[in-house]
Order: sequence, then structure tokens, then C-alpha cells
Amino acid sequence: MTGFLKWCQTNALSQLMNSAKWTFPAVEIFHIAGLVVIFGSMLVLNLRIFGRILRAEPVPQVARGLAPVTEFGLVAQVVSGPLLFMNAAMRLSESTPFRLKMLLLVIAFSYHFAVHLPLALDSNGSASRLRFSAAVSMTLWIGMTLAGFSIQLFP
Repeated sequence: MTGFLKWCQTNALSQLMNSAKWTFPAVEIFHIAGLVVIFGSMLVLNLRIFGRILRAEPVPQVARGLAPVTEFGLVAQVVSGPLLFMNAAMRLSESTPFRLKMLLLVIAFSYHFAVHLPLALDSNGSASRLRFSAAVSMTLWIGMTLAGFSIQLFP
């Protein structure tokens, strides 16, 4: 594992990230923007499920409309995340908040695509089950976001 982590920090992409003052901040901004897009789309969908916004729109329609937005955020995360990781692979591999963030990220995306989204797209599904799913979804996304912010606070 140490060999892989050392490779991450010394490969050409990592060197590019460290070679100019603007590359790391630009990638980090893209990463944060992707997170905001994902979190925002989840928030809109879940607030709709709880009946707080877009009450005239059916939940399946909102879920379908937000799917491309969520996918864009996912692509931004998948592209920028490894680049950020490569910059500090050794430190991040030992970071408890980073490990927690990765665990919650995998759980949140798996839950979204395997459970929450199918429930939201089912126009005949149980409203109470969907609300419970929305609560689980928001808990996972908030936890993942807080773990991500904690990486710098608790290295």
C-alpha cells in the first residue's frame, strides 16, 4: 500500500498539481462545486419529498429532472477527487475523517442509486417510506460533507 501511496504523490498528475500555484486551488474549487451540485440536488429532491418546496410537481418528475444535475456533480467528484487525493495520499490515507468521508460517500451514492432514487421514481410508492428514505439520504450526505470539512480540522 505504501508503494501505491508514494506513486500517487510522485506521478505526473501529482507533479502537475504541485507545479503551478493555480492547479490545486482550481481542482479544489471544481471538487467543492461538484459537492455543492450533488448536495443541492439531494436537498431539492428531499425537500420536495417532505413537501416543503415544489408541491405542485410530482416527486418522480423532480427526481428525473435532477438526475442529470446529480450525475454532473458525480462526474466532478470522480474527476477531481483522485487528483486531490494524489496531492496528499500519505497524509490522507492515515486521516480518520478522510476514511469516514470515503465510507459515507460510498454508502450515500449506493443508497441513492439502489434505494432512494427508485423509491422517488415510483409514483405508487409509500409516502412514509419515501420520507424515511429522504431522512436517511440527508443524514448520509450531511455526514459525508461534515467528514470532508473535518479533514483539514483533524488531520
